[in-house]
Amino acid sequence: EDARLEEDEMLAEEDESGQPTSGSLRRRIIWLQGIAFLLGLALLIYVINRVGLQPLFDALLRIGFGFFILLGISGARHVFRTIAMSAAVPKEHRRFTFLQAFAARLGGEAISFLTFTGPLLGEATKVALLRKRVPLTYGVPALVVDNLLYNFSVGFFILSGACVMLFTYTLPSPVYYSLVVIATLAALGIVAAALAAKRRIMLVTWLMDQTARLRLSPKVILKRRQHINHIESKVYDFYRHHPGTFFGMIICDLLSHATSVIEVYVTLRMLDYTPQVSQAYLIESLTKVINFVFAFVPGTIGVYEGSTEIVLQALGFAAATGVALALVRKAGTIFWTSIGLLILTWRALPNAWARVVHRSPRLQKLM
Repeated sequence: EDARLEEDEMLAEEDESGQPTSGSLRRRIIWLQGIAFLLGLALLIYVINRVGLQPLFDALLRIGFGFFILLGISGARHVFRTIAMSAAVPKEHRRFTFLQAFAARLGGEAISFLTFTGPLLGEATKVALLRKRVPLTYGVPALVVDNLLYNFSVGFFILSGACVMLFTYTLPSPVYYSLVVIATLAALGIVAAALAAKRRIMLVTWLMDQTARLRLSPKVILKRRQHINHIESKVYDFYRHHPGTFFGMIICDLLSHATSVIEVYVTLRMLDYTPQVSQAYLIESLTKVINFVFAFVPGTIGVYEGSTEIVLQALGFAAATGVALALVRKAGTIFWTSIGLLILTWRALPNAWARVVHRSPRLQKLM
């Protein structure tokens, strides 16, 4: 109800100012998302056409029933992330089971994978799925803490992978300088996060104040300033009040990265290669860069496969191996995304049916 009222206020304000309404903005976003998807699909077709279908079929046939092993490994990654997410919620407000948290994670990840909004709408979906068991006052800060710690571990993972590749392999100049930029940005991100935590810089609140001075912030957002400031304070207080949980969550996040490395290593073994663990580590760390940069493309279709091909070629593998690895991993992601969509459908159907019955006197009479 609050969200609907805020949207009505925003629509009214935008209509008065002569600016586009949220409906027209939503349509533009959908069009942009569709264009990004089509461009990614065209890139995927180009990559497959250049590599050739036969080498890809040969590579995928070698996987065979080993695909179920890979599904188990990718499922373990979701398990570790679910444990970290659950730990972020205070014990006294943790009124949900592991399976309920796991279902909420898969539902949120399905939205993140299929839309360009990424974590923004995906995390909101997780909050919505757990709202009956966790008050929003505690659920939202918990998910913010979970994402911050995970992104911190991703930054460390990317930095270490880029440094290993820079000092271990002889690379073409474009690849070398790209890795230097990636390593620098990752290092700066880690340092900035550490300084912000140490000095308790309320970054979001500060940005809201600055945009308010320039009259760029909508009134609806400014009305929530105190709530946002309260959430930021809770995030900073998390380490002070829960140091053990803090480090436990970091360990879970690192273990989730380890399962991704194992997935890459096992897949390459199934493709009749004998990779080094360091190579699997490098492939996964650079994959995370690709997923971050092209998060606006639904499912990172095309860009993920093409980029994985380039990374594996730089490490001495065949082009078909890179595309096959990307397709196998994408198939695993689609499997868990499908489970997430089933969960969302199962949760949404009863509410949808109740609304239909409520609006139809004839159906009420029949029932």
